[in-house]
Amino acid sequence: MSRFYWMYSAMLVGGAFLAATSGCPSLFTLPPTPLQLWGSLGAAVVFAAVVIGTGPPLLRVPWYRDMAALLKRMLTHDDLLGPELDASRALPIAAYSSLGEEAFFRGFIQPYLILKLSGWLGSAPGDHLPVLLGVAAASLLFGLVHFPVLRELRPWTLFAVLAGAGFGLLGAYSGSLLAPVLAHFLINWRNLVWLAKSELEPTDLEALFRGREGQD
Repeated sequence: MSRFYWMYSAMLVGGAFLAATSGCPSLFTLPPTPLQLWGSLGAAVVFAAVVIGTGPPLLRVPWYRDMAALLKRMLTHDDLLGPELDASRALPIAAYSSLGEEAFFRGFIQPYLILKLSGWLGSAPGDHLPVLLGVAAASLLFGLVHFPVLRELRPWTLFAVLAGAGFGLLGAYSGSLLAPVLAHFLINWRNLVWLAKSELEPTDLEALFRGREGQD
């Protein structure tokens, strides 16, 4: 599991370094006013609650339930997070992943894309178009990073794109990584705990692969 900590630490340091040397506006700061600070934190909690709340109702959908069962089987495997995954073990994983991914994608890639798009479009300060396009492009890249090999997990990519768009908007309009990191942390931590505690039947990965080989 330590390899995850190293990977996310590298993303955090790399994102901060690239943001500082690329000339794009820095989001490694607090929102400029108390109103923006508390407003963005409130928006982050609301967004996280909405995302988290969609999970249990979607279990009624067969493909979503199969995807969740497969994710549980993979995440709790000895080679990943382990069968002992619980709230305390999920806490540092959620913290590292939210800090690392937000620093890289919303701290560097998204502001860099917005800066370049503003120049290409000749946009005036305060123009929303390059912001929205930059958020969309960074979210697509975020989704591609979460693109799985298994076909049964492909919908996860769409969820990552949509979540990334929410994180991106929180960062772009608060001027800080604080809100997207908070939302990302809450979603990751709660979903890891939920999956670990769920009674979803583990997917038989060997049977799944045998079925895929039979289709080829």
